[in-house]
Amino acid sequence: MTTRAILFDLDGTLLEWRRGYREILAETFETVASEVRAEWIEQYNDAFYESFEAHEPNPVRRAFASVTGCSRADQLTEELRRREARACTPPEGAHRDLERLSADDSLGVLTNGVPEWQRYKLREHDLEQYFDAVVASYEAGAHKPNAAPYRAAERRLPADAYAMIGDDETDTDGARNVGWTAYRYDGGGFGDVPAVLERE
Repeated sequence: MTTRAILFDLDGTLLEWRRGYREILAETFETVASEVRAEWIEQYNDAFYESFEAHEPNPVRRAFASVTGCSRADQLTEELRRREARACTPPEGAHRDLERLSADDSLGVLTNGVPEWQRYKLREHDLEQYFDAVVASYEAGAHKPNAAPYRAAERRLPADAYAMIGDDETDTDGARNVGWTAYRYDGGGFGDVPAVLERE
């Protein structure tokens, strides 16, 4: 019998954003530092993406620590993590669909991000229970669409065939480049999976 593993992207797929990230970040500063400045947000964003792309440890805290005139990097990091988790939600029917899919296929999460940060969001929305493996790009040493995260997922979740569901070309292009089936998710839940994968 042929076995299949279906891997889901996290941000924008398993969890859909209900609020803009800049707004979330501004509220984080307001809550912890009692004010927010436009330059703080710009400094944070620049430092975060530089640190994230370089796979430096704890990029969120490093970014907060780089903000001029604003201390409390630890408190800001924890507040942003809580706010980020609350600002996104699974698609309607996601729990039902994941339960159904897990009966026939192995399920995993393949996400660009820091492992503990991404797993926190899964736990907060009671999603972790459906997945046999959670692979974050930080563990693989490269971000999607690089092949490394996909190969790491194959090692963690052995199967005869693989499929990727994600909301971005980095998800689907990377998957196809390593020989996986891929489906570009555009909202609406996962009720049509696995039928859409079998048409690919």
